[in-house]
Amino acid sequence: MLFVFLFCWLVYKQKHLFFTIGTIIIGIVCYFYVQTVMPMQASEIHVKEITWTDVYRINGQYIRGFAISEEGEKWYVQLKLGTETEKAALMKASLAGTVFQVIPEEVEKRPASHVYAFNMDSYIKSNGAVGQMAVKTYQIIEKNESFLTHMAEKRFAMKMHIQNTFPSSLQSEAEALLIGSREQMPSDIQNAYQTLGITHLFAISGLHVALLALMVYESLIRIGVRRETANLVLLIALPLYAFIAGGAPSVWRSVSVTEIVLLSLLFKKKIAIDDAFSLSVIGFVLLTPWVIFQIGFQLSYLAAFSLIYSSVFLRNRTSYVMQSFVITALCQLIVYPILLYQFYEISISSFLANLVFVPLFSFIILPINLIFLFLTYISTSVSDFLFHLYEPVRLLLGDLIIYLGSLPYQMWNPMKPSLLLVFLAYGTVMFFLISIERKKQLVFCSFLLVLPMGIMQITPYLDSSTKITFLNVGQGDCIIIEMPYRKEIIMIDTGGVLRFEQDAWKKQKKTMKWEGKSLYHS
Repeated sequence: MLFVFLFCWLVYKQKHLFFTIGTIIIGIVCYFYVQTVMPMQASEIHVKEITWTDVYRINGQYIRGFAISEEGEKWYVQLKLGTETEKAALMKASLAGTVFQVIPEEVEKRPASHVYAFNMDSYIKSNGAVGQMAVKTYQIIEKNESFLTHMAEKRFAMKMHIQNTFPSSLQSEAEALLIGSREQMPSDIQNAYQTLGITHLFAISGLHVALLALMVYESLIRIGVRRETANLVLLIALPLYAFIAGGAPSVWRSVSVTEIVLLSLLFKKKIAIDDAFSLSVIGFVLLTPWVIFQIGFQLSYLAAFSLIYSSVFLRNRTSYVMQSFVITALCQLIVYPILLYQFYEISISSFLANLVFVPLFSFIILPINLIFLFLTYISTSVSDFLFHLYEPVRLLLGDLIIYLGSLPYQMWNPMKPSLLLVFLAYGTVMFFLISIERKKQLVFCSFLLVLPMGIMQITPYLDSSTKITFLNVGQGDCIIIEMPYRKEIIMIDTGGVLRFEQDAWKKQKKTMKWEGKSLYHS
């Protein structure tokens, strides 16, 4: 269906027949390439040794993450720790590159509690793994030294430095903004950011990379470094920063596009930003084809796509407020069908929230955290004094964000749209943007734009049947009764799960979703 949509788009743009046919053929070849190189799910576990990657998390008495077997296959591993001392020893250094001799066993596959539950198989597939295993017995053999291991250790060291030098109330924010780690972020803060639609502020993306690159470039120019040399320094430094920042799709997207542009300047061959963007997508998919299934990859590239190809809307907006509003509206329009399909809800208040918090975080809070990080390496007495001044202000802002996130009627959660409705929504968005650019048929295209939204909103109210759902969300049974035409919804909650007291070190924190690579636990 996507190829049909692409063919219609090329015909509409009146592209040459050979160009249109060639594009479709290349698209089909790429589709079969991705299908061919995607890892096949393993039927049996024949693993004796695993080497941990940098994508893991120690939570409670479990280590969960991705590891590579001696045969080069990636596995999702759940390793149970025996003692608190054992856990403390493993938390002192990065596990990336550490080789474990293991005796694995299969993980019992339990049926999903409901159709909207977390899909473990899809998560494993989106990370290029062949399956999952459980480990209860292991022995540390050695530590493999490599460039990736070295960068993972540097990232871990910076994380430990933040935890040792920053106030506890500022640590989670600093880890998220500086190294892309959101493990420590409190659930109430994350819920507030999700409600306001500004979670992306803690995902290191194009704006973070652009700001950091600008700071480095201008600093080098100010001290007398030639522009060509400054560009060369950025060519080397930006990929290193991508590893330190966790290597999320949004980071590599912005870094790769910047690298392509810098390379074109180095060889004095100017390249258009949309061509650099396209080369970035192609390279990403060729190297890691399974990334197309990651939501972070989809949202990151779609948002960037909407901004690159919508410069005509920003050109005539001289006011900063209007430019910010247009950017927010464009990004929301281009990603709303996927957000509804994946998460079944979107934030209505995000339009206003992004106008305020995007510049606040990008130009004030992020630079402040960068300065604080630099000062903690230079003089802890100076940084402690500045922390003493900054922390109360930041806590007040945090309280304000939690309060704003608690206000009602901020989320729109109509239904999970079908794939057909998702493609319809994208078609109407494209027609709407084209009509604005050409200043033609604005009323008709505006009607088409809201048509899929109206269908999603009213469909549940057209159902004449009575639905009784026995719902299991992992915390006890619940019954949902939906009356005809959704005139009334009744929930019968039968209570939670009986949990026995356990040692403090075994208690698990709630799973925090990372940009493009969340670590799941049941």
